[in-house]
Amino acid sequence: MKRAFLIVLFASIAFAVYAFPPTQAQKPAAAPPPVVTWHNDNGRTGQNLKETILTTTNVNVNTFGKVFSYPVDGNIYAQPLYVPNVTINGTVHNVIYVVTENDSIYAFDADSATLNPNPLWHTSLISPPDVIPYPCLDYHAACTIYPIVGITGTPVIDTTTNTMYFVARTKEVVQGNSNPFYFERLHALDITTGAEQPNSPATICGDYYHTGMGCKMSSGLFNPVQDGQRPGLLLEPTSGFPHGVLWIGFAGKGMVLAYAPGSLTRVGDWTATPHPKNTTGGGGIWGSGGGLTGDAKGNVFVSVGDGTFDVNVGGNNYGDSVVKLNLVANGTGGYAIQVMDYFTPPDEACRQTTDADLGSGGAMLLPPQPGAVPNLLMIGGKGNVPTCDAVNPFYLINADNMGGLGGGVQSVGAAWGYWSNPAYFSPGTVNNLYFGGVSSDTVGDYFREYRISNGLISPTASISKTTQIYLAGPTPSISANGTRQGIVWVSERPNIIDDEKGAVPAVLHAYPATNLHTELYNSNQNAARDQAGTAVKFGVPTVVNGKVYIGTQTELDVYGLCPCPQ
Repeated sequence: MKRAFLIVLFASIAFAVYAFPPTQAQKPAAAPPPVVTWHNDNGRTGQNLKETILTTTNVNVNTFGKVFSYPVDGNIYAQPLYVPNVTINGTVHNVIYVVTENDSIYAFDADSATLNPNPLWHTSLISPPDVIPYPCLDYHAACTIYPIVGITGTPVIDTTTNTMYFVARTKEVVQGNSNPFYFERLHALDITTGAEQPNSPATICGDYYHTGMGCKMSSGLFNPVQDGQRPGLLLEPTSGFPHGVLWIGFAGKGMVLAYAPGSLTRVGDWTATPHPKNTTGGGGIWGSGGGLTGDAKGNVFVSVGDGTFDVNVGGNNYGDSVVKLNLVANGTGGYAIQVMDYFTPPDEACRQTTDADLGSGGAMLLPPQPGAVPNLLMIGGKGNVPTCDAVNPFYLINADNMGGLGGGVQSVGAAWGYWSNPAYFSPGTVNNLYFGGVSSDTVGDYFREYRISNGLISPTASISKTTQIYLAGPTPSISANGTRQGIVWVSERPNIIDDEKGAVPAVLHAYPATNLHTELYNSNQNAARDQAGTAVKFGVPTVVNGKVYIGTQTELDVYGLCPCPQ
């Protein structure tokens, strides 16, 4: 009887222990959020609102700095991507993924180079001398990405299938041909092994450039040398596609391709400027590396560079415009990319003839705003040509009714031009935009904070600005814990925008999101300890789980709370 009583008593205790949720102190820490696409989300806001480690108090030169770095084999132009709790070779890691212009893909331990000094895996797509990255001087007299071009646009990761998608460029010796061929291919890699997934890679186009043949698509001719892949890829939720649709933008004439993940079949294509006389490019989609933008309805927004514009008179060319696209059934069992709406600045004709293209920046879709126009896009491009607008504005555009030529909601006079993308953060009762342009091609400009209220930029324009001038307008990232502890992060390239290849180290800066005039930290404050690798154009920091990751020409640099190696 006594033994039975003890059994019941122990069972009751076990029930009391396990039937109720653990206390707050007992709860396991929540997994950090993944960063699986350019600028954190399909709206391209650049914000991580689940950063609980880095604060405006502990980000300073005494407690924060460079904690480790990983060497790589080429320039890192794409934003590093992050996935927590990935099992690789039987061990669980938080993983940071990096791609290079040498056609390499790396998976690194995101937390410690001491415990894991080597890549968790590394995949190379080249095999010299027969397969090499595309040498930029093969086509261009001067290169914006130098000296080789491999993987440039930021990949996108589907965590439901553990797949990373990206486009790689190669120059190859093809058996039986005396001339080399140039290829662009869409790859799908398993993020746990680095191996190609089924149906990968899919050849977008392979051609010997000087034949002029290229690859024919329904909307025009694709040229694998001229049509470089620069914008970040977009994985857009789409009816009828359980894993969404991959959207990929290209320079040249501004071709957009849509692919079904898994099968890697092309389901649509569209060209921004298919004018028959447009044989050398124009209308390219590049946006300083900014990703194509998507909303919750399957709409995709692309910013277009210089090129023919005639849609207002019945044509089909959209130079210097922001265009809303959607994938629709074509009635024959397939799909087609359809233009749903567009916005074009009123000075489009002047922009086209003076290389003041709107497409030097990408479009950011703001979270829903109060006021008459809840769904707003923001974009800035080149400008300040005397015969065009006196100053180059950035534009707020109604995403639901874009207005066509001369439409839009508001334009705000700002810098000489933008080769960058904005970010968004709401620290509670106000909504802020962060944007950096240049006041001339050699002088640069301050990095600025703007306030948006009821769908309009504050009439006082810039709310705060940095004390430092940036030679090239940076694209910021935001970290915060909800609406608190907001920090604006900037990776500076201390070269003018026209310099092909930087020759000085990148500088990481941190500012409180409510006052850019006060700098929390920069990596030059203790350069002997914190100096980064040589900077690349259009670098975007990735901030997650108490670390800041920036890509350079030679290494991935990682910053966090000290102890920092001296």
